[in-house]
Amino acid sequence: MKRIQNKIALSRLSLPTTAFLALLVWIAGGVIEQKLWLQLACFVLSSYIMVELNTTFVLLRTYSRMVSCVFIVLSCCASFLFNNSYSSVATLCFVASLMPLFKSYQDKESVGWTFYAFIPLGAASLLWAQMLFLVPIAWVLMATCLRSFSLRTLMASVLGILTPYWFALVYFVYTKDYNTPLEHFRQLADLGPITACSTADEYFSRFSLLGFERLLCLAFAVILFVTGFVHFFRNRFQDKLNTRMYYDIFITYGFLLLTGIILQPQHFDMLFHLLIVCTSPLAAHYITHTKTYITNISFIVMCVAALAIIVLNIII
Repeated sequence: MKRIQNKIALSRLSLPTTAFLALLVWIAGGVIEQKLWLQLACFVLSSYIMVELNTTFVLLRTYSRMVSCVFIVLSCCASFLFNNSYSSVATLCFVASLMPLFKSYQDKESVGWTFYAFIPLGAASLLWAQMLFLVPIAWVLMATCLRSFSLRTLMASVLGILTPYWFALVYFVYTKDYNTPLEHFRQLADLGPITACSTADEYFSRFSLLGFERLLCLAFAVILFVTGFVHFFRNRFQDKLNTRMYYDIFITYGFLLLTGIILQPQHFDMLFHLLIVCTSPLAAHYITHTKTYITNISFIVMCVAALAIIVLNIII
Protein backbone atom coordinates (compact mmCIF):
# COMPACT_ATOMS: atom_id res chain seq x y z
CA MET A 1 0.00 0.00 0.00
CA LYS A 2 1.36 3.38 -1.03
CA ARG A 3 1.26 5.94 1.73
CA ILE A 4 1.01 9.72 1.31
CA GLN A 5 4.78 9.94 1.57
CA ASN A 6 5.32 7.55 -1.35
CA LYS A 7 2.55 9.02 -3.50
CA ILE A 8 4.09 12.49 -3.24
CA ALA A 9 7.67 11.24 -3.64
CA LEU A 10 6.84 9.34 -6.84
CA SER A 11 4.36 11.80 -8.33
CA ARG A 12 5.27 13.69 -11.50
CA LEU A 13 3.28 16.65 -10.17
CA SER A 14 5.47 17.12 -7.10
CA LEU A 15 8.11 19.27 -8.78
CA PRO A 16 5.79 21.64 -10.71
CA THR A 17 3.57 22.00 -7.64
CA THR A 18 6.54 22.75 -5.39
CA ALA A 19 7.95 25.20 -7.95
CA PHE A 20 4.61 27.04 -8.18
CA LEU A 21 4.35 27.31 -4.40
CA ALA A 22 7.95 28.52 -4.28
CA LEU A 23 7.10 31.29 -6.73
CA LEU A 24 4.30 32.41 -4.43
CA VAL A 25 6.73 32.41 -1.50
CA TRP A 26 9.20 34.53 -3.46
CA ILE A 27 6.44 36.99 -4.36
CA ALA A 28 5.38 37.16 -0.70
CA GLY A 29 9.06 37.58 0.21
CA GLY A 30 9.30 40.76 -1.86
CA VAL A 31 10.90 39.66 -5.12
CA ILE A 32 8.88 42.25 -7.07
CA GLU A 33 8.99 45.14 -4.60
CA GLN A 34 12.72 44.73 -3.87
CA LYS A 35 13.61 43.69 -7.45
CA LEU A 36 15.39 40.51 -6.38
CA TRP A 37 15.66 39.25 -9.96
CA LEU A 38 19.29 38.12 -9.70
CA GLN A 39 18.59 36.08 -6.58
CA LEU A 40 15.48 34.56 -8.16
CA ALA A 41 17.42 33.65 -11.31
CA CYS A 42 20.13 31.97 -9.23
CA PHE A 43 17.48 30.06 -7.30
CA VAL A 44 15.79 28.85 -10.51
CA LEU A 45 19.08 27.81 -12.11
CA SER A 46 20.24 26.06 -8.93
CA SER A 47 16.95 24.15 -8.74
CA TYR A 48 17.26 23.12 -12.40
CA ILE A 49 20.83 21.86 -11.88
CA MET A 50 19.63 19.84 -8.88
CA VAL A 51 17.09 18.21 -11.21
CA GLU A 52 19.85 17.40 -13.69
CA LEU A 53 22.11 16.05 -10.95
CA ASN A 54 19.39 13.67 -9.84
CA THR A 55 18.60 12.58 -13.40
CA THR A 56 22.16 12.28 -14.74
CA PHE A 57 23.73 10.52 -11.78
CA VAL A 58 20.65 8.55 -10.61
CA LEU A 59 20.80 9.76 -7.02
CA LEU A 60 17.52 7.95 -6.32
CA ARG A 61 16.81 4.35 -7.32
CA THR A 62 13.34 5.15 -8.67
CA TYR A 63 11.76 8.04 -10.54
CA SER A 64 11.40 10.90 -8.10
CA ARG A 65 12.00 14.64 -8.09
CA MET A 66 12.43 14.82 -4.34
CA VAL A 67 16.04 16.05 -4.54
CA SER A 68 15.02 19.27 -6.23
CA CYS A 69 11.76 19.49 -4.25
CA VAL A 70 13.60 19.36 -0.92
CA PHE A 71 16.10 21.92 -2.20
CA ILE A 72 13.28 24.26 -3.19
CA VAL A 73 11.45 23.83 0.12
CA LEU A 74 14.56 24.39 2.26
CA SER A 75 15.48 27.44 0.17
CA CYS A 76 12.00 28.86 0.75
CA CYS A 77 12.30 28.16 4.48
CA ALA A 78 15.36 30.43 4.49
CA SER A 79 13.51 33.43 3.07
CA PHE A 80 15.89 35.70 4.98
CA LEU A 81 18.43 34.78 2.28
CA PHE A 82 16.26 36.05 -0.58
CA ASN A 83 17.96 39.47 -0.60
CA ASN A 84 21.50 38.06 -0.25
CA SER A 85 22.89 38.14 -3.77
CA TYR A 86 26.33 36.90 -2.71
CA SER A 87 25.04 33.69 -1.12
CA SER A 88 22.69 33.12 -4.08
CA VAL A 89 25.54 33.34 -6.59
CA ALA A 90 27.88 31.27 -4.39
CA THR A 91 25.24 28.53 -4.07
CA LEU A 92 24.68 28.49 -7.82
CA CYS A 93 28.43 28.18 -8.39
CA PHE A 94 28.68 25.39 -5.81
CA VAL A 95 25.86 23.42 -7.42
CA ALA A 96 27.29 24.06 -10.90
CA SER A 97 30.67 22.66 -9.82
CA LEU A 98 29.13 19.32 -8.78
CA MET A 99 27.96 18.30 -12.26
CA PRO A 100 31.39 18.24 -13.97
CA LEU A 101 33.03 17.03 -10.76
CA PHE A 102 30.80 13.95 -10.69
CA LYS A 103 31.47 13.35 -14.39
CA SER A 104 35.15 12.87 -13.59
CA TYR A 105 34.33 9.70 -11.62
CA GLN A 106 37.14 7.12 -11.95
CA ASP A 107 38.81 9.04 -14.76
CA LYS A 108 42.25 10.39 -13.88
CA GLU A 109 42.53 11.85 -17.38
CA SER A 110 39.38 13.95 -17.09
CA VAL A 111 41.21 17.28 -17.18
CA GLY A 112 38.34 18.96 -19.03
CA TRP A 113 35.63 18.07 -16.51
CA THR A 114 37.95 18.93 -13.63
CA PHE A 115 38.77 22.30 -15.16
CA TYR A 116 35.06 23.08 -15.61
CA ALA A 117 34.29 21.91 -12.04
CA PHE A 118 36.72 24.35 -10.43
CA ILE A 119 35.89 27.43 -12.52
CA PRO A 120 32.62 28.02 -10.56
CA LEU A 121 34.47 27.62 -7.25
CA GLY A 122 37.01 30.22 -8.38
CA ALA A 123 34.22 32.55 -9.50
CA ALA A 124 32.39 32.16 -6.18
CA SER A 125 35.60 32.89 -4.27
CA LEU A 126 35.77 36.28 -5.97
CA LEU A 127 32.63 37.17 -4.03
CA TRP A 128 33.45 35.24 -0.86
CA ALA A 129 37.12 34.40 -0.29
CA GLN A 130 36.32 31.60 2.19
CA MET A 131 34.99 29.56 -0.73
CA LEU A 132 38.64 28.68 -1.38
CA PHE A 133 38.58 26.47 1.72
CA LEU A 134 36.42 24.04 -0.27
CA VAL A 135 39.18 23.55 -2.85
CA PRO A 136 41.48 21.24 -0.81
CA ILE A 137 38.38 19.37 0.37
CA ALA A 138 37.42 18.82 -3.28
CA TRP A 139 40.93 17.47 -3.96
CA VAL A 140 40.60 14.98 -1.10
CA LEU A 141 37.18 13.89 -2.38
CA MET A 142 38.59 13.46 -5.88
CA ALA A 143 41.25 11.16 -4.46
CA THR A 144 39.06 9.15 -2.07
CA CYS A 145 35.54 9.10 -3.54
CA LEU A 146 35.81 9.90 -7.23
CA ARG A 147 39.21 8.24 -7.78
CA SER A 148 40.00 10.93 -10.36
CA PHE A 149 42.89 12.71 -8.65
CA SER A 150 46.17 12.86 -10.55
CA LEU A 151 48.85 15.39 -11.35
CA ARG A 152 47.02 16.34 -14.54
CA THR A 153 43.64 16.84 -12.85
CA LEU A 154 45.37 18.74 -10.04
CA MET A 155 46.87 21.18 -12.56
CA ALA A 156 43.51 21.42 -14.34
CA SER A 157 41.78 22.31 -11.06
CA VAL A 158 44.34 25.01 -10.27
CA LEU A 159 43.88 26.50 -13.74
CA GLY A 160 40.11 26.39 -13.26
CA ILE A 161 40.35 28.28 -9.97
CA LEU A 162 42.71 30.88 -11.42
CA THR A 163 40.71 31.54 -14.61
CA PRO A 164 38.17 33.94 -12.99
CA TYR A 165 41.05 35.67 -11.19
CA TRP A 166 42.82 36.36 -14.47
CA PHE A 167 39.84 38.40 -15.68
CA ALA A 168 39.57 40.14 -12.30
CA LEU A 169 43.31 40.89 -12.37
CA VAL A 170 42.99 42.64 -15.72
CA TYR A 171 40.28 44.88 -14.26
CA PHE A 172 42.25 45.75 -11.11
CA VAL A 173 45.42 46.48 -13.09
CA TYR A 174 43.46 48.67 -15.51
CA THR A 175 41.90 50.64 -12.62
CA LYS A 176 45.19 50.57 -10.67
CA ASP A 177 43.31 49.23 -7.66
CA TYR A 178 45.78 46.99 -5.81
CA ASN A 179 44.31 47.27 -2.32
CA THR A 180 41.04 45.48 -3.05
CA PRO A 181 42.70 42.14 -4.01
CA LEU A 182 44.89 42.28 -0.91
CA GLU A 183 41.92 42.98 1.35
CA HIS A 184 40.03 40.17 -0.37
CA PHE A 185 42.62 37.54 0.52
CA ARG A 186 43.06 38.94 4.03
CA GLN A 187 39.53 37.68 4.69
CA LEU A 188 40.94 34.14 4.71
CA ALA A 189 42.77 34.97 7.95
CA ASP A 190 39.62 36.33 9.60
CA LEU A 191 38.79 33.62 12.15
CA GLY A 192 36.11 35.67 13.86
CA PRO A 193 34.91 34.38 17.26
CA ILE A 194 37.56 31.64 17.41
CA THR A 195 40.20 34.23 18.27
CA ALA A 196 37.98 37.06 19.53
CA CYS A 197 36.27 35.16 22.37
CA SER A 198 38.11 34.31 25.57
CA THR A 199 35.45 32.06 27.17
CA ALA A 200 33.02 29.41 25.93
CA ASP A 201 30.01 31.43 27.13
CA GLU A 202 31.19 34.45 25.20
CA TYR A 203 31.71 32.29 22.13
CA PHE A 204 28.26 30.68 22.13
CA SER A 205 26.61 34.01 22.88
CA ARG A 206 27.53 34.94 19.31
CA PHE A 207 24.86 32.54 18.08
CA SER A 208 22.15 34.60 19.76
CA LEU A 209 23.00 37.36 17.29
CA LEU A 210 21.87 35.16 14.41
CA GLY A 211 18.23 35.58 15.31
CA PHE A 212 15.43 33.12 15.95
CA GLU A 213 14.58 32.56 12.27
CA ARG A 214 18.12 31.49 11.36
CA LEU A 215 18.51 29.17 14.33
CA LEU A 216 15.11 27.62 13.59
CA CYS A 217 16.05 26.95 9.96
CA LEU A 218 19.40 25.54 11.04
CA ALA A 219 17.74 23.16 13.50
CA PHE A 220 15.30 21.97 10.84
CA ALA A 221 18.07 21.45 8.25
CA VAL A 222 20.24 19.60 10.76
CA ILE A 223 17.36 17.25 11.63
CA LEU A 224 16.82 16.50 7.94
CA PHE A 225 20.54 16.06 7.33
CA VAL A 226 21.09 13.71 10.27
CA THR A 227 17.93 11.73 9.49
CA GLY A 228 18.97 11.34 5.86
CA PHE A 229 22.53 10.46 6.84
CA VAL A 230 21.48 7.73 9.28
CA HIS A 231 19.02 6.27 6.77
CA PHE A 232 21.57 6.28 3.96
CA PHE A 233 24.31 4.80 6.16
CA ARG A 234 22.05 1.91 7.12
CA ASN A 235 20.84 1.26 3.55
CA ARG A 236 23.78 2.30 1.39
CA PHE A 237 24.37 -1.31 0.29
CA GLN A 238 21.22 -1.04 -1.86
CA ASP A 239 22.72 1.72 -4.01
CA LYS A 240 25.32 1.32 -6.73
CA LEU A 241 28.96 2.03 -5.93
CA ASN A 242 29.12 5.32 -7.85
CA THR A 243 25.90 6.53 -6.21
CA ARG A 244 27.37 5.78 -2.78
CA MET A 245 30.44 7.84 -3.68
CA TYR A 246 28.28 10.80 -4.73
CA TYR A 247 26.42 10.68 -1.43
CA ASP A 248 29.70 10.44 0.46
CA ILE A 249 30.65 13.74 -1.16
CA PHE A 250 27.39 15.38 -0.02
CA ILE A 251 27.88 13.96 3.48
CA THR A 252 31.49 15.14 3.74
CA TYR A 253 30.67 18.62 2.52
CA GLY A 254 27.64 18.72 4.83
CA PHE A 255 29.52 17.86 8.01
CA LEU A 256 32.30 20.31 7.14
CA LEU A 257 29.78 23.08 6.46
CA LEU A 258 28.08 22.38 9.80
CA THR A 259 31.49 22.60 11.46
CA GLY A 260 32.05 25.89 9.67
CA ILE A 261 28.75 27.26 10.96
CA ILE A 262 29.72 26.32 14.52
CA LEU A 263 33.21 27.81 14.28
CA GLN A 264 32.38 30.78 12.03
CA PRO A 265 28.82 31.93 12.79
CA GLN A 266 29.56 35.30 11.19
CA HIS A 267 29.43 33.46 7.83
CA PHE A 268 26.14 31.74 8.62
CA ASP A 269 24.21 32.90 5.56
CA MET A 270 26.83 31.68 3.08
CA LEU A 271 27.47 28.38 4.83
CA PHE A 272 23.80 27.60 5.44
CA HIS A 273 22.92 28.21 1.80
CA LEU A 274 25.56 25.66 0.79
CA LEU A 275 24.35 23.26 3.49
CA ILE A 276 20.92 23.22 1.85
CA VAL A 277 22.52 21.74 -1.28
CA CYS A 278 24.10 18.90 0.72
CA THR A 279 21.00 18.21 2.82
CA SER A 280 18.58 17.91 -0.10
CA PRO A 281 19.80 14.57 -1.59
CA LEU A 282 20.01 12.91 1.83
CA ALA A 283 16.52 14.00 2.87
CA ALA A 284 15.18 13.03 -0.56
CA HIS A 285 16.74 9.58 -0.24
CA TYR A 286 14.99 9.11 3.10
CA ILE A 287 11.62 10.31 1.82
CA THR A 288 11.72 8.28 -1.40
CA HIS A 289 13.11 4.98 -0.15
CA THR A 290 11.17 4.49 3.07
CA LYS A 291 7.55 3.37 3.33
CA THR A 292 6.70 2.50 6.93
CA TYR A 293 3.98 4.00 9.07
CA ILE A 294 6.57 5.85 11.20
CA THR A 295 8.38 7.36 8.21
CA ASN A 296 5.04 8.43 6.73
CA ILE A 297 4.21 10.26 9.96
CA SER A 298 7.69 11.83 10.01
CA PHE A 299 7.21 13.00 6.41
CA ILE A 300 3.93 14.69 7.31
CA VAL A 301 5.62 16.33 10.30
CA MET A 302 8.44 17.55 8.03
CA CYS A 303 5.94 19.08 5.59
CA VAL A 304 3.97 20.81 8.36
CA ALA A 305 7.20 22.08 9.97
CA ALA A 306 8.49 23.39 6.64
CA LEU A 307 5.21 25.19 5.95
CA ALA A 308 5.21 26.70 9.44
CA ILE A 309 8.81 27.90 9.08
CA ILE A 310 8.10 29.45 5.68
CA VAL A 311 5.05 31.33 6.96
CA LEU A 312 6.84 32.40 10.15
CA ASN A 313 9.91 33.72 8.34
CA ILE A 314 7.84 35.66 5.82
CA ILE A 315 5.87 37.26 8.65
CA ILE A 316 9.07 38.11 10.55
